[in-house]
Amino acid sequence: MISAFVMVNSVPDQSEWVLDRIGTIEGVKEAYRIWGVYDIIAVIKAETTEELKGIILHIRKVKHVLSTLTLMVVK
Repeated sequence: MISAFVMVNSVPDQSEWVLDRIGTIEGVKEAYRIWGVYDIIAVIKAETTEELKGIILHIRKVKHVLSTLTLMVVK
């Protein structure tokens, strides 16, 4: 299983809306609003790198998402 953290920047005042949408994406195990450079952090679990790529692409296509940064877990 591949794990990753995806940090998301959203349009100001839209982070709650974006968080709700990201939380419904299959493969997103947890998602939280955070303070700092990024607005949201999501915990992703996938069986393959291709599946992980699809989940990240889905997150990036959510309305009001401005940018993402993906950090893959190394075991």
